[in-house]
This record gives sequence, structure tokens and C-alpha cells, in this order.
Amino acid sequence: MSESPALIYLEADDEITSVVRRVRSADAPRVVIVAPGRSRATSSAVALRLLARAGEESGHDVAIVGDALTRSLAVEAGLPAFATADEARSAEPGTAGEVVEPRHATINVVRGAATDDTIASPTALASDELTQAVPVVAPPRADITPRRRRTRRSAAVAVIVGLGSVLLIGFVAGAAILPAATITLVPRSEPIGPVPYVVEIEDPERLSGSAEASTTVTATDTFEILRRATGEVLLFNWTPSPVSVPAGTFVAAGVQAFATQADVVVPRGQITSDGRIAAGDIAVAVEAAEPGPEANVGADEINVVVNENVDAQLRGFAEISEPRVLNPDATSGGRDETGPMISQADVDAAVEALRTELLDQVADALVERDDDIVVQSELGEPAVEGADELVGAHEDEAQLTATLEWEAFAADPADVLEAAREQFDADPGILPQGHVLLADSVELARQEATLAGGTMRVDVTATGLSAADIDPAEVLARAVGRTPDEAEAALADLGTATVELWPGWVSTVPGTEWRIDLRLAER
Repeated sequence: MSESPALIYLEADDEITSVVRRVRSADAPRVVIVAPGRSRATSSAVALRLLARAGEESGHDVAIVGDALTRSLAVEAGLPAFATADEARSAEPGTAGEVVEPRHATINVVRGAATDDTIASPTALASDELTQAVPVVAPPRADITPRRRRTRRSAAVAVIVGLGSVLLIGFVAGAAILPAATITLVPRSEPIGPVPYVVEIEDPERLSGSAEASTTVTATDTFEILRRATGEVLLFNWTPSPVSVPAGTFVAAGVQAFATQADVVVPRGQITSDGRIAAGDIAVAVEAAEPGPEANVGADEINVVVNENVDAQLRGFAEISEPRVLNPDATSGGRDETGPMISQADVDAAVEALRTELLDQVADALVERDDDIVVQSELGEPAVEGADELVGAHEDEAQLTATLEWEAFAADPADVLEAAREQFDADPGILPQGHVLLADSVELARQEATLAGGTMRVDVTATGLSAADIDPAEVLARAVGRTPDEAEAALADLGTATVELWPGWVSTVPGTEWRIDLRLAER
């Protein structure tokens, strides 16, 4: 602000509201108002009190320059008053200005009889000898005159008091019916956001634990065992020539057929010293033609060569009744069985059930931290004992046990939201030009929380409302002298205005500031 006082020269018809606006917009700390003798803005103590209040609110030191009556009213309103602008300019800030003392009549008591000289000479009346206060002894009948004077004085006082009462009543009545206006303004608001922020927690609380679970694997598959019985037979040749027996030659024990497993040549038979024939023989492996336990036959039960041609070659003579084939030992291994078997799908389903139970245990362990922001580290695979060995097992059911190690990090949501609010409040780009933040409108919402190394990162969005920064003096300046519709339209860019006038005959907003009730509503 400038060091020199700002001078405001008034016109006779200036309204107090325009003077108040000029005081508030002055660019100097001291404001000197130079008023003509009959300025409307300085003709009442009420108007001057409004000026004094406007100066206090805007931080200006206001002084008045005017005639004696104006200065007297200014002093009564608490404003410094000066006779000339030069005196006001040269006065130090805070100087009270001219002190206006009330004027009193001087009563002169004259000793001795009045003479023409004493009556005609003001100087004689003003001399010390003639104006000394002395006791006066009234004559015996002189009490009538003082009594009349007291009566006249009392009557004058009564008249003055009555006139004052009438004036006061008139002022109050006039104030009650003077034009008045109520301006209600709801500032125009603009939405803010959602504005994204990231809050980083450098050292979140670490949580950890181990979960363990068991489950039963139930076999849903079946196995089937079909095996052929095997063994060994001896082929006998009762002829004098060797006999070739090809692989696949069938021999039998009753209805159970067996096939030889190799090509063999059965040596020729020989004549013994006692004239009998000793058969040549050779061993060969056989396998049952059909799987099953029925082919598990006892020793010497395989005694028929099914292939007639081979049998004839080995027999030689029709008279030979000896067997051409026998099994020295019983055959074995023939099986035809079915039963339950645990498959890979059975094991996979059990492992998945274990995983679900383990995750539920981890969630239950963290349920008491539901009020906090919790982020789990990536979980590994459960450690399952003996899962691979169970695949293909011929069992109705088996047990599986698994364990899972877990780790998580926690942070207090109040700390996170407080940090986000600090970022929001410090953000220079959230408010439109000329707007202020409606503090109670701010809402913060937590979004996703993630981990980056040992740091927790929490996404937060902020929303709110801003409203135009309203200057009451500007509102009054726009509304004064306008009809309600005109005033509401003039204030439309600031918000939604409602203008009400009183009494009913008033058509425009009055120019007297103290008759305007300005209400700034909050959204």
C-alpha cells in the first residue's frame, strides 16, 4: 500500500454504500474523507459508524474532514475529525484529531446596582471584578421569581424530552418501514476429481504364518488284470526219426489250451536192450491261449497235443498209447481281476481341495486385520507329501497332507487416508480460478494396494467440491438499485441468488448497506 493517505472527495448526493466500497478498495493504509457541508453520506452518526466499521474490517485508518457539525458527528462515531485536509494528511496514524467540546453559557454575577456602563459594555461584563461568583441573599419576596424560572426550566426540559422521544419513536418506526432486502446466495460449486494419488508405506507391518491340512483321496478309477498262465512241457517222440514242432503248436489240459513258444526238434526215439522204445524228448515253454486263473493247471495235466498232424508224427505207431506231451510242473500266473484304483485326476482333485482349505486358513488368520489394509505376498504351491506315489495305487482311498507358508503386510488405513488428504490439500491444480475448497465435501476412497519390494503402494482417489470465493462488498455492489430479477441475474455467475424485498412497495434493492441482509449459504 502507499504511504500517503488516500483522499476521497464526496459529492453532496453520494450514498454511504458507494463510500464504503471506495474505502475498502483504497490502496493506502489511511483514508481521508473530505465531505462538503451537507453530504448525504456523512450527515448522520449511523452512516459514520458504518464507515468506521468498514475501515476496521478492511484494515484502513479512516479520518473525516468537514464542517463543525460533521466533525462533531464523526467524533461521536469514533472517527478522527479535522477541519482541513492538510491537517488530516499531516496527522500521525491513530491521532484522535480535533476534540470537540460542548459549549456552555457563562453566568455573570454583578455586585452592586447595574449601570448603563455595565449593561452596555461587554468588556465590563467579562472583567474579573464583575464576574466573581458571590453568594446572593434573596429578599424575602424574591422566591417567586426563582420558582417561576424553575418551572419554566422544567417545562423546557419536558418539551425537549418529549421531542426526543417522538424523534426516537419516529426513527424506530422509520427504520421498521425503511426499504430492506434479504439476499441469499448459494455459491456456485464445481466438482473436483476424482483425482488419483499414490501413498507409499515404506515400512509396513509384516505378518506371516503356516497353514496345514489333510484330506482323503477316494479312488474313482478301476483296474483290470488279465494274465495268461505260463509253464513248460516236455514233447515226446516215439518214432525213429526226429520230429519238428513249430512254435504255436497247441497242447491242452482238458479244455485249457496252451501254445508252444518256440520252434523245437524232438529227438528220435530209441530201442532199448529189452526191446522197448525209449522216446526222445525236449522241453519247450507254453502259454495259455486265454487269460485267467483256469489255466493254472497241476503237473502232468497237459497231456494232449491238439495238432493232429504233429501228434501223429510224434506217436509213430498206432499201438503207442504213451503221452506225447506232459508238463512236469504246474502252470501259474493266470489272472482275471478288477478293483478300485487311484487315478491322477483323483490326486489332482485332492490337492486342489487342500489348496482351498489352506487358503481359507490364511484368510481366517488375517480376518482380525480386516480394518487394516492388508496385501499378501504371492503364495507358492502347497507342499504335498506322497501325492505322486498314490497314482495307480489299487486302493479304495488314501490320505494326503499338505502345508503352505504365507506372508502378508499391513498398514493403518487412517494413516493412508491422512497422507492422501495431505497430497490433495497441497495439490495446486485442483481448484478452478477464483474458487475455494469446500472442506467438508472432500471424500477419499481406497483403491488397489500392491507391494513393490518391501514398500506398500496404495492407490487413493479424492473427490470434492469447490465454490466461488464470494466478496460481500461485490455482492452488494452488484445488487444495489436493481430489481430482484435483475439482482439475481447479476449474481448468477457467483451462484444461485434469491433476493427478497420488504415492505411490499419496495421495487429495488436499497442503497443503505445496513438495510441489506446478505446470507451466504453453504452447500
